[in-house]
Amino acid sequence: MANSQVHPQGWISVNIQEEHENRAKRMRAERDQQYGNIYVESDTDERWVGDLGEIAFNSWLKHEGVQGFEWVLDDAAGKPDFVTAKNIRIGVKTVKRKVPPREDYTAQITARHAAEPTDHYFFMTYEILKRRMWLLGGIPRDVFLRESRFYSAGEWVHSNYQIRPGHEIYNIELSKLIPAKLWLSNIK
Repeated sequence: MANSQVHPQGWISVNIQEEHENRAKRMRAERDQQYGNIYVESDTDERWVGDLGEIAFNSWLKHEGVQGFEWVLDDAAGKPDFVTAKNIRIGVKTVKRKVPPREDYTAQITARHAAEPTDHYFFMTYEILKRRMWLLGGIPRDVFLRESRFYSAGEWVHSNYQIRPGHEIYNIELSKLIPAKLWLSNIK
């Protein structure tokens, strides 16, 4: 993560190489073949972005010297994405955007993932046109579920985002996340 930049909000941005995008696309194809896709998919979903988020998160943990964590890759359905040496279970959630994040943006999880066996969520945004990953911050799962807003099918999150059936979400302001490095210091 030598090409990373820390921003005033505590967000970390890092440029992503095309080879990492290609690895994420291969991972997504393999996972879809292994587990199937439980969602109705739109052409614009770019679901591999979630896999790219895991790749970037793994790299960040290594860069920060975190020891003894596990990236759950085998038989991963219904499991956390990462488990720390202290047995803290982390769900990494990544969305794509055409623009960099702003302080008035929100982070979300799909409602179907609210019962995942995780202790914390860590949120990221992939600025897809510039190949830039943003590590935004984390939050304990119980705090997230308590302080987030549920959006059901048909509701509008904003003027460009209406919830599709089966894609209901819990949504929270980015300002409620613990900045990346502070969050990491609390869980490692």
